[in-house]
Amino acid sequence: MTATLSIIIPCYNVEDYVQAALQSILDNTSKKYHNRLQLLIINDGSTDQTWDKIQEWLINLDNLSISYQLINQPNAGLSAARNAGMAQATGNYWLFLDSDDIFINQAIDKIINILDEHAPDIVEFDTTKFTKNTFENQTMYANYFAKIAHLDFTRHRLAAFEENRWYVWTRCYHRKLFENQEFESGKLFEDMMTIPYCYLAATNIFKLPESLIGYRQRATSILATLSHRHLSDLYWGVEKAIAAEKNYPTFKTELTVLQLKNWRLIVAESIKIFLRTHELAYLRHVQNFRTQMRQKHQRDFGWQLCYFGSIMIKRLLKKPLY
Repeated sequence: MTATLSIIIPCYNVEDYVQAALQSILDNTSKKYHNRLQLLIINDGSTDQTWDKIQEWLINLDNLSISYQLINQPNAGLSAARNAGMAQATGNYWLFLDSDDIFINQAIDKIINILDEHAPDIVEFDTTKFTKNTFENQTMYANYFAKIAHLDFTRHRLAAFEENRWYVWTRCYHRKLFENQEFESGKLFEDMMTIPYCYLAATNIFKLPESLIGYRQRATSILATLSHRHLSDLYWGVEKAIAAEKNYPTFKTELTVLQLKNWRLIVAESIKIFLRTHELAYLRHVQNFRTQMRQKHQRDFGWQLCYFGSIMIKRLLKKPLY
């Protein structure tokens, strides 16, 4: 098949980074593939010079066969910005690029070659964290790719749920996977509320253990600034996974893993914030969520003391005895 690729780039207050993100698309795409790209650049109500920087960069597309569409909307959040781009996407495959990250290692060329040859539902690839121009030596998914290297499709899919890192931009997707869903507007952790269900709809996944994204490290990441709202949204994601059991009866194992992994994240982050702030409200969140779960779903994942205790013991055993 001849794949066409829509790249969806939501932008909000990234005046210092957006041009590098957009330029990385050109730098990682051979000219022969230009007419197979569609760029969807969404300015989500930025209050800095992001919109001006986008329009300034567009001169680079003059005389190129890359199609693009600009969407300038009032601020509605990351999910709504992605959904706005998806609504206008014409490609049979979709890529997502956060506007402070960059493509690397001829990413677009490699992805299109795979799509043409194999036509998978999902292409998985690796990512490398970086700060300014310094890239880390270890990629983010090196251990994951080593684990799935020889797994069949069913065990590969389960391994993705066990990994529980659902960054939308570490994969390329056939558009059909989003036919019955979109990103949850108004919610944080939108990737983990959406991408697992793409995996449940997929029938084949291509493994590409190469780093194709530079993931810029900034102090404003969600896990660096967790609040009560973040924990509530995480719990909403757990409830979504419980409700999904009715629609995906053959994927009970995957959905249980998803619920448990995200519940452990709620507990771990609540305890971390409590230890830092001494605010009991964060611990009460866990108890309140447990009560809601017992009442609505007749289940209780508890405080996971055995799980976290085993992790602490393993870490202590690794420390040198001196």
